[in-house]
Amino acid sequence: MPTEQPRGVLIAGRYLTTAIPYVNAVPHIGFALEVAQADALARFYRQQGWHVRLQAGADENSIKNVQAAETAGLSVVDLVERNAARFLALKESLDLSYDDFIRTSADQRHRRGVERLWKACFERGDIYKRAYSGLYCTGCEQFYNAEDLDDGKCPEHGTKPELIEEENWFFRLSRYECTLRDLYVKGATEIVPDARRNEVLSWIEHGLEDFSISRSAARARGWGIPVPGDPEQVIYVWFDALGNYITALGYGSDDGDTLSGGGRRPSRENTSSARVSPVSTRFTGPPCYFLPVCPCRHEFLSTAMSPSRGAR
Repeated sequence: MPTEQPRGVLIAGRYLTTAIPYVNAVPHIGFALEVAQADALARFYRQQGWHVRLQAGADENSIKNVQAAETAGLSVVDLVERNAARFLALKESLDLSYDDFIRTSADQRHRRGVERLWKACFERGDIYKRAYSGLYCTGCEQFYNAEDLDDGKCPEHGTKPELIEEENWFFRLSRYECTLRDLYVKGATEIVPDARRNEVLSWIEHGLEDFSISRSAARARGWGIPVPGDPEQVIYVWFDALGNYITALGYGSDDGDTLSGGGRRPSRENTSSARVSPVSTRFTGPPCYFLPVCPCRHEFLSTAMSPSRGAR
């Protein structure tokens, strides 16, 4: 992989990511299987001549981690550092070829990116604050409607959710119902297998509701990324954690990050790309191409380009 290339054009390659696990406990065999499969796929694409970036990490800003630390008699920082190190150690023990491993509570690049993502959504009018009451399962880190419970218990964990009443920030998911439906129906965003695509479409057809993307700092014991401008709230762990797939690429950095380009689609002929270093965690130069609609309102660009046939 070249260490220096012209700025402002797109690299032909594959961006592969693993799920980033909670670190309330040590790794289990199921996660080891996942990362081994992801690594095998990355190695396959590299052998085919693709530029590949394999991204992994640890999801650390959850209330579940706070509770695990309290049970263990440790500070949250000590617990997540200890367990995150166990997940990172899989790279050596399983001979994995990660290009990067991001820790959501410790990497400042991640925090900067999450704060920028929040502000971008807020400026678009996608975020608003209101009082809320709901049934919350800490194991799932989500609210449930009463009709979604199994005999009053979480269908996943078999525990009775806690009734929570507080003021939170909400994301206007309902605003994007038609946009998302069109993306999936027209195939602009691909979901495989078809059974999962149909499941997502059915979910959308039932109507999308706005959802809470913050938690009170008091209930989170002060653990998490504070909401910009509202230190009494922390950013909901899933809004925070899912951002890792772009913050790990430099989103939110000060010197020209992945998603801060001019929104220009590169030509089919001009597909060799931004500056990339094999030891760097930052991609610089190209416009937004990892999200259907990024917070900067840039055009969606696909990275699924064959090195032999160009864009497809």
